[in-house]
Order: sequence, then structure tokens, then C-alpha cells
Amino acid sequence: MKQVADIMVRNLLTLSPASNLKDAENIMAQRQIRHIPVTDEHNKLMGLITQKEFLAEAFRITDKFGAHQLANYLAQTALTDCMKTTLTTVKADTPLREAGDMLHSMKQGCLLVVDDEQQLIGIITSQDFLKLALELLPGD
Repeated sequence: MKQVADIMVRNLLTLSPASNLKDAENIMAQRQIRHIPVTDEHNKLMGLITQKEFLAEAFRITDKFGAHQLANYLAQTALTDCMKTTLTTVKADTPLREAGDMLHSMKQGCLLVVDDEQQLIGIITSQDFLKLALELLPGD
């Protein structure tokens, strides 16, 4: 295991730019994930909605309209209004050490893996590195 490709998740759940925050909330809750890439119909990476962006927008909505209106406004808020569009990406052949250094120094929870055409092919998260560390540590 020396490259991102060795531990990245390939079978990704994605949303389209036309999706809304309610869609993201449902996927995050059902699949217990914190990062959902946003791709176009050709699987080109457009953005990323994370638990952090979701919660920030949910708090903003609650503060402005009240908790009783949260579900309505989540369904009305397009991902394009709050998704991250400045993204750090890596290639599948990026060394794991380099990817780990990037996650750590940039204080990010994930890196999106793209090919030369910027099509999404995977994701690597801090949890993937934690799993790797636990596998490499000797048992009791």
C-alpha cells in the first residue's frame, strides 16, 4: 500500500448540482457519511457538501427562520448555494504519505480523487487513514 488507489473508496454516493440540502441530509444520515461529492451528468467534479457546510447552513436557516421551518428550507436550498467549490484533489497514483500530509496540513476531512479529465473516481478520508493506521499497528 503506497498510493491513494490502495485505500480510496471507489463506489461513491454523489449528488447532482440540482440536489438540495434535504437530499444531502438524508444520505448522510442513512449511510453515516460526512462528505458527498457533487458531480454533473458526466461525473465531472463540481463541488463537495460536507457535514460542516450542511450544519452551518442548517444553523443559519434556524437562526433566520426558526427551527420549525428548517425542513422546508433544507428542501428549498440548492447544494450549489452552499457546497464547497474550491477543492483539493489528488490522483490515484499520489503517494499515501503525500495525501496524508495534505489532509493533516490543510485540516481537511477528505481528498477527492480525480482522473486527468477531472472526473471523480474516488475519495480518501481521514477515517481511511485511521483504518490503515490500526491495520499497521501490532495487536496486543
